[in-house]
Amino acid sequence: MPNLDAGIPLPWRPIVALCICNCAHFYAICSLFSYAGIMSADLGWAKDRNDAGSFAGFLQSANVLGRAPTSSLWGCFSDRCGSRRGLMCSMLSLMIGGVIFGLCSDRNLAVGARFLFLGAGSGWTTFLGPVAMDIGGSERQAEVIGYVFATGTFIQLL
Repeated sequence: MPNLDAGIPLPWRPIVALCICNCAHFYAICSLFSYAGIMSADLGWAKDRNDAGSFAGFLQSANVLGRAPTSSLWGCFSDRCGSRRGLMCSMLSLMIGGVIFGLCSDRNLAVGARFLFLGAGSGWTTFLGPVAMDIGGSERQAEVIGYVFATGTFIQLL
C-alpha cells in the first residue's frame, strides 16, 4: 500500500479490525489477573491460599515463556505468508487457547494451554507493526498503533 499523505484520512475499517484484535489479545492475556489466585486455590492447583499468588504468577508467566522463543518464528512466517494471514492465525490461537483454558480442570493442562496457545501461538506483537505500516504508511504508522494501543488500555478498564 502506498504511503498516505497526512491530509488523507486513514482507512477506518482496518483500524477498527486491528482494535478488535487488540481487545481480544488484551482480554485473553490480562483478564486472568483478577481471578487467577482464587481460581488456583478453589481448583486445588495451589496448596493453600498463600501459595495461590505464586501459581497465579506462574500461569501468567507461561505466556511470556511461550512467546519469547517463537517471536522470530512468527516473523519468518510473516515474511513468507504475510502479516495479515499471520494475524488471523494468531487470533485463532488466542480463541482456541481461551476456550481450552476455560475448560481446564487440570493444573498442567492449564499452564500448557497458556504457554502453547496464548504464548507461543500469539504473534500479535510481531504482526502489529507491519500491518499498521500497511494501513498508514511510514508517516502514519505510529498514529495507527496509537489508536490500537488505546483500545487495549480501554478494554483493561472493563
